[in-house]
Amino acid sequence: MTMISFTFVAAGFALALLYQQVLLHVKRRKFQQHHQCYSAPRYPQCERLLGLDLMLEDFKSWKAGRLLDRMRSRFQRAGNTYSATVAGNKTIFTIEPENIKAIFADRFNDFDAGWLRRRAFAPSIGDVLITADGPRWHQQRAMLRPAFKKQQFSDFAFYERDIELLLRTIPADGSTVDLAPLFHTHALTLASRLLFDEPLATLNPEFASSSARFIEAFNSVNKGNQRRFRLGRFLPLMPRDGSYEGGCKVIHEYGDVFVRKALAYRQSLRVNGVSGDAEMKDRYVFLQELAKVIDDPQELRNHLLGMLLVGSETTASLLTGCLSLLSSRPHLWAKLHREAIGLGVPNSESIKSFTSLNHVINEVLRLYPILPLFGRMANKDTFLPVGGGPFGTSRVFVPKGALAMINTHSLHRRPDIFRNAAGEFKPERWASLKTSDHWSYLPFGGGPRICIGREFSW
Repeated sequence: MTMISFTFVAAGFALALLYQQVLLHVKRRKFQQHHQCYSAPRYPQCERLLGLDLMLEDFKSWKAGRLLDRMRSRFQRAGNTYSATVAGNKTIFTIEPENIKAIFADRFNDFDAGWLRRRAFAPSIGDVLITADGPRWHQQRAMLRPAFKKQQFSDFAFYERDIELLLRTIPADGSTVDLAPLFHTHALTLASRLLFDEPLATLNPEFASSSARFIEAFNSVNKGNQRRFRLGRFLPLMPRDGSYEGGCKVIHEYGDVFVRKALAYRQSLRVNGVSGDAEMKDRYVFLQELAKVIDDPQELRNHLLGMLLVGSETTASLLTGCLSLLSSRPHLWAKLHREAIGLGVPNSESIKSFTSLNHVINEVLRLYPILPLFGRMANKDTFLPVGGGPFGTSRVFVPKGALAMINTHSLHRRPDIFRNAAGEFKPERWASLKTSDHWSYLPFGGGPRICIGREFSW
């Protein structure tokens, strides 16, 4: 009797699931017919149910430092918009400006950062601006926006001390040096002083012992977050990562120190009406200002670490790209040096008029965009303007829950947009290149979710 009951329950459950799937299929067919949209061309896969083949291929390419090149080769094979299953997720990859504009702006409300990103980053930074969606995202964006409109970002004297420290670490005898880790540490120094008015870098011997442990943990956590996101739906099946969990604990403990200082600052303001620190009177410190509107220490820490993550990565990436490319072009370096001397003491206005430097920065961000991949998850059945149907000219159907992946690394190397030699470093192209269609050039994303700290990176 029990076995028969169980069989009936199981059969009923299976029928209910089948009925729901039939209804969903009918609903989506009507949606596609109404909006005249079609599926994107499928990338050839050995296994389409879970997409384990592409996931493993991506992991191998990522470890070898060739992931972006691998992804570019897929666009060359399958076209500018195609679909595939990766780590259990239906994913639509695109480098079409029209589709990017739809995802970032025209159909912005149809796409979220998504639960995959929130789950991947949750242990390290919680649900902050880069992972939040809906009303929470709007609230956080409005709360954080004033922090990125202060004159401090264009105060060159503020950066001078840290730049001098950086220069002193570079050998003056002409010997070979790896600048990438130095730039990363320098970027952390700048970001930490802007965010909580404390130098956080081993460039300064005075703080070396206290910051080295944090920087090591911070880098480990950053890599761990990327790895967790790539695992997608399979993340819960993976064994615990002790190194990642230990790194999260270290950066949390370090962040809590500055959060307590910021809350003490707020308390001093409430009791005495002043901070008690004359030097801070005219300075804008991100964490202290945030503490005026947020009471929860954990939320303060999450915002701090989230901003430190994106703030340091953007600056370090740009510095590394610029020096890497200029090091093999002494004639261009000499030209920039001559023009810089002619500008006199640098300020925000003179930098804007430094045309040759701006061309170099634009070209570096084109070839090596700070954010080479953007992912958005459809929160409803929707569509993109182009890439569907047998000729790739029709609308593309995007089902609810599908990922839309924008690959700016491949977009910025399209020869039909950036002319011949699109894969080569040629800053002079920007003297005549028209960028009115900014959906073809997206080093910081676009639309309402455009990088809030983009002005800080250069």
